[in-house]
Amino acid sequence: MVSVLFMGQLASSQTPDLTDYETRAFVGSAGIERKYLLRLPVGFLAGDCANVVFDFHGATGTAEGEFRYSNFPLIADREGFVLVHPDANKHYVDQDHPLATYWNSAWEAVKRERDYDVNFILELVASLQDEFCTQQFYATGMSAGGDISSALACLADTPFAAFAPVSYRYYYTEECADAGPRPMLSFQGDADRIVPIEGSGTPWFDPPMQEIMARWARHNGCASEPTQSRVSTEVLHYTWSGCTAATEWYLIEGGGHTWPGGPISRPGSHVTQDISASELIWTFFQRYP
Repeated sequence: MVSVLFMGQLASSQTPDLTDYETRAFVGSAGIERKYLLRLPVGFLAGDCANVVFDFHGATGTAEGEFRYSNFPLIADREGFVLVHPDANKHYVDQDHPLATYWNSAWEAVKRERDYDVNFILELVASLQDEFCTQQFYATGMSAGGDISSALACLADTPFAAFAPVSYRYYYTEECADAGPRPMLSFQGDADRIVPIEGSGTPWFDPPMQEIMARWARHNGCASEPTQSRVSTEVLHYTWSGCTAATEWYLIEGGGHTWPGGPISRPGSHVTQDISASELIWTFFQRYP
């Protein structure tokens, strides 16, 4: 069940003037009202068919914040795709800490129970399919939003055609082995202290970034070693050949916990302007129409 709550408009030096979106309420099988933002591209008419990009916010974030941060509207208007920014559930009976706005049980991959948020997203996809003429669905997100994007990639049956987590992603065999080939593009800064590129121990148990992407490469049937190319003085691009589904990632040398090409999110955390993650993500998604 969907109901429109109100209309909002965001405008800044980073975004076009025409960034109208609907803030909607959705009640799925869990019986809990959840919020998401919907933005139709300029000129979209009833009956038009379009691709849909889901963009998930990070821990402590909001749908509105991610809307401003990743700044997809200009691209969405140019390319004619629909933007969806879901909000993570803000109420956990067993969690009382600053990160309690992340996606349910985020990061604790071998312990998590994913059904709560995954079911919300899958039911929201089905609702949008009923309401609009939708084409392909794609998933991206920042930090914990990249985590939920990875969870969607690891489903044995997923409605999403390609995935682009930014500043966080994972691959755990126990969760991902039954999934088919999954196109995977990722971004990581080597000065990210929130999600260190070298991995982390308790309680997240994250392998190094290179190992996670190597696992995705094996999953996608790629050659064992990637090709490295330098995009700029601070950006390296890694791609694997022979893949059933494309697998690649961008290393931002000196980059922090940020969205490449986006605004600076926190003092002392470098964000490169040499590339635009949003533009590269959409280019990647278009390879899977």
